[in-house]
Amino acid sequence: MGGMKIWNSYGAEHSLNLVIIGRFKEEHEAEEFETLTNKVTSFLHENSEFDVEADRFDKKTLAFLGKENLFSLSPQQLGHLLYDVHLTRDGNEVRISSDDDVNAFISLLIHKGAKVEVFSAHEYPENERD
Repeated sequence: MGGMKIWNSYGAEHSLNLVIIGRFKEEHEAEEFETLTNKVTSFLHENSEFDVEADRFDKKTLAFLGKENLFSLSPQQLGHLLYDVHLTRDGNEVRISSDDDVNAFISLLIHKGAKVEVFSAHEYPENERD
């Protein structure tokens, strides 16, 4: 019975266990990033016009992105913010984990000036990191 779990973690497509760590030079930058992602996520959940499959953004989303000065993501990437993602912040470090491929966060972190580390928690369990 114990062997089943291991098989699942490699067999199941939805078990990426992706960890993204973004380190900003300043703590306030990490804080602003956290605020921004929360704001974007809330907006996307409330905006029924947003279509992740579309080639271009709807007017409402476009206006929002303009206001936030966020032009680095495609509709598909922006959709990553709607996935099941866990974001925590500790000082100048933002940690994002998800079972989905949420590479949009990597683009966003870099765009906002962070140094980014990406790995699978399957290969590098958290408690074994230095």
